[in-house]
Amino acid sequence: MSKFTQVASTGLTLSIAAGEEASRVGDGKVDVEHVFLALVISEGRAGRALRDLGITLDGARTAVTDMHRDQLASLGITAEIPSEGRIRFLEQGGRDWSERALKLLTEAGGPRKAGDTAAVLRETLSEPSGVVEAILARLGTTSEEVRARLDATTPSVESGGAANDDSKPGAHGQRKRRLLGSHTLARALTVFVPAAPDDVWALVSDAMRIPEWDLGIGTITPDGSVWEGRARTIAHDGRRVKVKPALRRQTIERIAADARHRVEWLMSYPDVPRGNRRSIIVDIAPATGGSDVTVRFAWVKGSGPTGFRKLVAPLTRMLARPFVRFVVWTQALSLANGISRALR
Repeated sequence: MSKFTQVASTGLTLSIAAGEEASRVGDGKVDVEHVFLALVISEGRAGRALRDLGITLDGARTAVTDMHRDQLASLGITAEIPSEGRIRFLEQGGRDWSERALKLLTEAGGPRKAGDTAAVLRETLSEPSGVVEAILARLGTTSEEVRARLDATTPSVESGGAANDDSKPGAHGQRKRRLLGSHTLARALTVFVPAAPDDVWALVSDAMRIPEWDLGIGTITPDGSVWEGRARTIAHDGRRVKVKPALRRQTIERIAADARHRVEWLMSYPDVPRGNRRSIIVDIAPATGGSDVTVRFAWVKGSGPTGFRKLVAPLTRMLARPFVRFVVWTQALSLANGISRALR
């Protein structure tokens, strides 16, 4: 993975998680403490190091709330801290960032720095305001202990660095290619979810709960041995979503379910019989403090266009491939974030 890709993917994934955490308490601006909370649930080295120290998302949230309460009390202000609720990021839209929080991401991607979550965590530990140091003290640890644990944590590909499934070797990669065919464009990424594997399984294996984590589907209706999904036409923030009439219905099939570890969904558009189908495979593995969830998303190509469009299709696919790969990655990211958000 190039440094540019690493910086961009880290920035995007942390920005979403930090904005979601800010939305829980009605904070209009993302600040350092929200970045720290996003790091606690990150899949990369930073998240694993923090969780290995026994830091949980609930514990970190409580430490942040108590810190704010004590800061106000030290000024002689007795005020009610906004109650924590569900994530309202989708309803409220994007958030502004404080200058010091934005600087964390910028500095982590600077010269001779990796731009990954570990680099961002190191920036928060030395951030001049001392916000993270105060949070860590409430969690029973120090910046020095976090740095030591971070140094001892084995580097790995960060969750933002999704790999094309077709490039994965081994039996699973071969099985995936047999299932999806040789012309499939697929992306995969892993996220940490602060919930037990059984809770993740209950969410992703139940067709009726798909709208909780797939933003494109609004309703599900049982239809014999399969289900019919209807596209979401009103976004969470109230805006109307334009959906082509032919794409408003989806037939949803559960291809396989493996003993609370894996579920495979295949979604097709009955009103576009020659169109592509969506494949979503979710793998669940236990992890310290929760679960590692890998989402493999792919477009399974249909029979495709006919006539002149069929002749020019190879050229247009070649020209559009870099953009399409990015789009497919964002679709996989949306699904993975949806699973995490639903269980936070």
